[in-house]
Parts: sequence; C-alpha cells; structure tokens
Amino acid sequence: MVDGVRWRSRETPGRGHPVVYVHGLLASSATWQDVLAPASAGRPAIAVDLPGFGRSDRPWPADYTVDGAARALLTYLDARGIARAALVGNSLGGAIAMLIAAEYPERITHLVLVSPATAQARIKWPVALLRARGLGEAALAAARRPFVAYGLRHWLFADASRVTDAVIDDAWIPLTVPGTSRAALAAIRSHRSRFRGLEDRIRARSLVVWGAEDRLLPASDGSRLAKRIAGSRLVVLPNAGHLAQREQPAAFARAVAPFLKLEP
Repeated sequence: MVDGVRWRSRETPGRGHPVVYVHGLLASSATWQDVLAPASAGRPAIAVDLPGFGRSDRPWPADYTVDGAARALLTYLDARGIARAALVGNSLGGAIAMLIAAEYPERITHLVLVSPATAQARIKWPVALLRARGLGEAALAAARRPFVAYGLRHWLFADASRVTDAVIDDAWIPLTVPGTSRAALAAIRSHRSRFRGLEDRIRARSLVVWGAEDRLLPASDGSRLAKRIAGSRLVVLPNAGHLAQREQPAAFARAVAPFLKLEP
C-alpha cells in the first residue's frame, strides 16, 4: 500500500540494487514474467503493475499521464526503501523510465528501453485512434476478447502462433476492470512535447532493445534513439515484435543480463 493505493508486483529474489520492470499501455507485469530471473543478473527483480493497470488499484481522481506514473513509481520505490535501481521499460513503460532517468539520474543504475514510446515516434493508426477524443473512449468501450486477440496477433507479436489463450487473458482480463480504460486514455494522451529532448539528457548506462519485426514502433526508431542517448547501444532481436521480452524471453535475457552485470 502506497498512499492508500494497492500496488501488485511479481518478484524474484537476488542481491544488490534491484531491477524494476515497467510495462506498457494496457499491459501488466505479466509481460515480464518469463524474464524476471534470467534477465536480472542475480539482482532482485520487481515487475510492477502500475496503478490503473493489471491487478493494482485504480484510484480516482489520479494522474495517469506519463508524468503522473513516473512520480507514482518513485513514490512506490521510496515506500519500499529503494534509493537506486535499474529500470527496464517497455513501450509506455519505456517513456516512464526515460523521464525518470533524465530528471532523477541519481536514482538509476542502468536503463533498458524495450521499444519505448518517444516524442519522435511515428504514430500508427491504433494509437492515433486511442488518442482521439471520443473515438478512444468508444473503441475501449466496444473492446471484446477477440478484438484484444487480434491486436496481439497483428500488432504486438511477430508470430501470431505465439499468442496463446494465457497471453490473451493477461491482456483482456485487466481491461474488464472498471477504471482501466480511463487510466489508459490519460496515459496515451500525455502531451508529447513534454518528452522532447529527454534522450539528450540521459546519462545512465543504457541499452536499447527492439524487436526486428515490431509493427507498432519499427526497429529503425531504435537506431535513431540509440544514437541520441550518449554511450548507449542497440540490440535488435530477430523474430520478435513489440513485446520482445515475451515473444523471445531467452534471447531477451541473453541481451540484458550481461548488460546489468556491468558497473553503473
């Protein structure tokens, strides 16, 4: 419980500074479940459900923008006595991680960005739909399990055969909880200008990971991002889409674990 809000997390034990995993829009800690131990290089791993998503509370009123989520995550870490951590963020979670790394560099030991949302990203139509007032509300209100399954197979995964019933349920069931849509729309409508230039301010040891077949944010965006973050390097994982950590967990762990073993 943090300021009256219940946070849920998936965790594995370890030693040293923890590794904190931050999920993307309309996702949850479930997207990290297969990589927590193998990718964390022996460190404690904490994959959170951000408030508004997964199995965490959905308080209202609350600030569900990227700014608000970053502040909430820092408050959560403070409540747990975590002064410094490695941050691993995917999609929306990548934007949150970048904001914290740029504005609170003393809190970050390592930064791993997995197909992160950035101010420069080219917006595809599913994202544009959710950002549009009225249309986003209607789309989420009309969403059903087959719609979620279609999005996973055609937008988020490179190989549709990997979208199992369990993967669909992990995405669909939290969406049925009242308050999820409200949180998601606030997050996706965060003002993009607030995040321009964040890359140039990041000084943490950084790794950019991208799925070679990401249909939502193309891998070419990864090359541009890695060039803007001083000292960062890019790993492109073959046969992976927007959720590389879930689609190729072994390859993801092989890329991330050695990086997290490096001195900050």
